[in-house]
Amino acid sequence: MKRRTLAGLVRDLHAVGRPARWAPVAIVALGLLAALFEGLGLVLFIPLIQSLGVTPRTDGLLERALGTVLQPIPQNDRTAWLVGLVFVLILLKNVTNFANTAVTKTMEGDIAHRLRTRIFDQVLSSCIDFSSTRKRSDIATTLSTNSWKAANALSLFYSMATALLTFVIFMTLMAVISPLLTILTFVFLIVIAIGIRSLSRYADRIGQAVVTENKAFGHRMWESVNSLQFIRTFSRESYERGRFAVASDTMRSRLLSLDLLWALPSGISELAIVALIGMLILFATGAGVGFAALAAFLSLLYRLQGPARILMQDKVALDGMAPMIDDVADLLEESRQPFLEDGTAEPPPLRRGITFADVSFRYAPHEPWALRNISLTIPAGRTTAIIGASGAGKSTMLALLLRFRDPQQGQVLVDGVPLTQFRLAKWRGRLALMSQEVVLFHDTIDANIAYGREEATRDEIVAAARIANADGFIARLPEGYDTVVGDSGLRLSGGQRQRVALARTVLRDPDILLLDEPTNALDIESERAFQQALQRYSHQRTVVVVAHRLSTIRDADQVIVMDGGKVIEMGPPDQLMLSGGKFARMLGLQGGNDVDLGEAADAIQDC
Repeated sequence: MKRRTLAGLVRDLHAVGRPARWAPVAIVALGLLAALFEGLGLVLFIPLIQSLGVTPRTDGLLERALGTVLQPIPQNDRTAWLVGLVFVLILLKNVTNFANTAVTKTMEGDIAHRLRTRIFDQVLSSCIDFSSTRKRSDIATTLSTNSWKAANALSLFYSMATALLTFVIFMTLMAVISPLLTILTFVFLIVIAIGIRSLSRYADRIGQAVVTENKAFGHRMWESVNSLQFIRTFSRESYERGRFAVASDTMRSRLLSLDLLWALPSGISELAIVALIGMLILFATGAGVGFAALAAFLSLLYRLQGPARILMQDKVALDGMAPMIDDVADLLEESRQPFLEDGTAEPPPLRRGITFADVSFRYAPHEPWALRNISLTIPAGRTTAIIGASGAGKSTMLALLLRFRDPQQGQVLVDGVPLTQFRLAKWRGRLALMSQEVVLFHDTIDANIAYGREEATRDEIVAAARIANADGFIARLPEGYDTVVGDSGLRLSGGQRQRVALARTVLRDPDILLLDEPTNALDIESERAFQQALQRYSHQRTVVVVAHRLSTIRDADQVIVMDGGKVIEMGPPDQLMLSGGKFARMLGLQGGNDVDLGEAADAIQDC
């Protein structure tokens, strides 16, 4: 387990939170002013009590100094003046404290906002492999919970700094009143602080467990909510309730332990101060300390329990939050550099085609090559179908086209220009990807179609829906284009979701259309409607399709047959049929029916 000093923890907090430069100075300055106002108000109790007729046993340095300051005030009016001064000082203290709280909470909110946006930006821009190594629920937990905790931890540190200033000012004033009583107080508080230190160490261990259990709970919640239909299909509601209850109860237990640890210093410090006050009263009686001076000293001491409690309680809380700060820092550090360097050139419209020039790619150094020495050209304005067994490298080629990844060897060229030279956002703006897993947001049909072009008008959206054969069923919905589709579009059928996705693609108007088994999960009627709309739209466009159905292959200008990350056949489908190679065997295996070509390729491999 990583152990850090308070200084190390503060460095991490500032590195993660990056507070505005003015905020720490303002917080500390306001805390210092509030402590001075309160301390001076309490010290004025000495002449105030004396003005009521209490005669001091000794005429100390502080009493003489206050007498000199108050000498211009007539004796008869001194009590009223002192009451007024105490009131004004306490008023100023409360106004300053309110301003301090406003600045602190503003800083905390700004830091939490910046952390969330930084984390979200890193997740969007970082390598896909980075996202796949973490559970999505872990990232959500870091975003929704731990980013707030990190911001709150920085506020706690400045709260400790303010409490420390108050502590120093009060102790200084107490030392002026009675050095001997101050020494006794300081020794007593040191002993209490040593006892609190063990709580801090235990809080650090509990905090580690809270982070782990919180992520486990978030994962259980995320996975269950996203799998409701699957759970009900297998009648596993009771099983999932049990798993959720265990995760929730474990989280409850961990948080309870942490909350109790955070609460302990408050009670300990208050009891310690009360015990100390009793001890000092007994000691002061024999030491000859005057009543007025003792009253002011004890008032300062009693008010000292607030900053003393904050120092101890916030230190325990900071140690408990350290693992959450680590979690935020680790996520930002792991994805600090985007996986891909952005280019600078504007991609022109595709004229000749996209070329894979001796391309090799693998997902990690220790893994086998997903693509090996691939050399081919995808001609502009034509349809290219990619087929092959599972794991042949088809989806990897689409990922390289979208530049989700870059090859380790070779280049992807667009009209002879390396793809890496183009600006990522502009290049991807010329492409559209459709797959069997349609992404629809919990929003209206109108908003989902316009996702790629937010400035699109309703007329343009309707026109795109008509091209995609979607306008008919949309018009029959109760609220038409303003119908909310539900999570992942669950209010729509599979075919309807695909046609809404196609309408979104039509409205985006890409140069290059990438299709990854878009009809694989559709029934025959839905597939036919989708294919008709797709054929009308894709005419004279560059289309790259990962095909699992023979109906898609028939309309292709070029077929690429892959196996084990290599291209084993390539050419027009008619020529490949005549060559008697793997493509012909895949079709012949099922008698030329509209078969799943991936299953046919797997079957040939198994033979």
